Amino acid sequence: MLLTAGFVPSLLSLSALKSRALRKGVWFRLDPAARALVDATLLYLKRGGVIKSPALINALRAVAERIMAMTSPLRVLARAVGMAIARARGIQADEERAVALGLQWINTPKRYKNFALVEP
Repeated sequence: MLLTAGFVPSLLSLSALKSRALRKGVWFRLDPAARALVDATLLYLKRGGVIKSPALINALRAVAERIMAMTSPLRVLARAVGMAIARARGIQADEERAVALGLQWINTPKRYKNFALVEP
């Protein structure tokens, strides 16, 4: 969860997330269960409810991560992935190097990704 690390499900954040997904044309590409979860949580919060369940919070974070990944520009995704790779390897990375690392990771086929973070 790179893009939604500090995501706290509240009425304001969920409504902003839904409006962003609708505005970018991503809302209907989500699976129906994710859309229903966000809609039901919004209705619950509008009526004065409070979210206490850690499982629900994690599920909403996963949906928020999917929406942010689908709506964010590629450069933002590549920079976030590149910074995470640089941190994992202990490398100092400026923005350009982080974007390059992130693009390399995104463009690596899935069959080779298991071995990409392992140091030789």
